[in-house]
Amino acid sequence: MVRFLLDKNGLLRVEQYLLAPAIYFDHWALRVISEDRALSTRFSRALNSRGGTLILSWLNLAEFTAVSDRGQAEAAEALIEEILPNVFFLEVNPFDVIKREDQLLSGGPPIAPHADAGFLEGFIYLRPQSVRPFTAHRLFTAVQTKVRNSHFESLADTVVERVEALRETMDHDEDFSALVKRLPSGPEIQRGTRYILRELSRTLLVDRGIKMTRNHGIDLMHSVVPVAYADLVLLDKHRESQVERIRRRFLKAELRVPLARVLSRRANGLKRFFGELEEKRSND
Repeated sequence: MVRFLLDKNGLLRVEQYLLAPAIYFDHWALRVISEDRALSTRFSRALNSRGGTLILSWLNLAEFTAVSDRGQAEAAEALIEEILPNVFFLEVNPFDVIKREDQLLSGGPPIAPHADAGFLEGFIYLRPQSVRPFTAHRLFTAVQTKVRNSHFESLADTVVERVEALRETMDHDEDFSALVKRLPSGPEIQRGTRYILRELSRTLLVDRGIKMTRNHGIDLMHSVVPVAYADLVLLDKHRESQVERIRRRFLKAELRVPLARVLSRRANGLKRFFGELEEKRSND
């Protein structure tokens, strides 16, 4: 949730925090739900009645640079508008989040490692056309005329390069190859971003049938931090299967860190998603 408040010096500032159930959509899910009026109304009513949070990332924003239909961007904005102020702006770069988690674990300032302060700052400069304090108007349509974000593509390329380099290392280093195949281990910490990154990367290392592309890097960024911090996540079917395998490996390794429930379009995934969201609401 985002809100304005006065600090101890009487200055107006904005803060954000996650309220459960925290939901994250990758690009297909955001478009499918926002473009179907019945689904968007159903989702906004369910989330608002729970007091939950829709998580947004700069990755959601960047992917609309490839969408030429203005109506699709406007539909996404309309969905966000119905949910405000129950949104949270998430940093999806797992390397940055893990670095901040390490700083927090070592006694650093109590700053949420998963929060994207830059995205939040940009959001509050959108000008509402009503008395409401926030708006999603032009959140997505403003980026449609822009070229693909260079940071977005650079980070995806970095992921691809790292996986390819690690694959080559596996071919020549038996100790490293054995380490990759080993069950995860480490201290039980509040959020398992580092373990999730390791395990999702591991699937790309051991499955040589996967030809690494920029899209694999994007999918990884849509997955790691959201799975670590959200409650329900809608991704593609491959990520749903991979996260379930990770869950089993964590159980086998007795590693207890939170993992989001991940669903896809497979096997009536949208129906199951709404069922879980509304079933939890009825049990509150």
